[in-house]
Amino acid sequence: MASANKDIVPVKESGPFTSHCVHLEAGPSQFTVRALKMQGSTMLFVNPKESEVLEELAVAMPPRNPTSTEPLSSTILGGHGQTDSSVLAAKLSKRYRRQFYVSLNLKLDRLVGPLFEKSLVTYMHDHLEHFA
Repeated sequence: MASANKDIVPVKESGPFTSHCVHLEAGPSQFTVRALKMQGSTMLFVNPKESEVLEELAVAMPPRNPTSTEPLSSTILGGHGQTDSSVLAAKLSKRYRRQFYVSLNLKLDRLVGPLFEKSLVTYMHDHLEHFA
């Protein structure tokens, strides 16, 4: 079962920016999620709890054309083509209708990946003021 730890860092507000950090669990794995909410966009850094790195970075934004439902996404740093970061950025952009920068620095397999995504989405839904 996915859950959030009690290791929640209070929101820091500085003008139009807010930051938030939380440790999430997905099965046996623990993750650190750092969020920087800006006006019109959100930046997420997701790492294993024990180490923080920046291996890839992607961006996704909702389409300007109202008839299109698919967000536009691109990898800025790291892998080529469709990376884990760009896939997550596109999903979040579509769900929350805002621009997302995502640095997903995890090695997710078929079992832990869905647990992680459910844990993240549930936490974001319950604490939306930190993300959108």
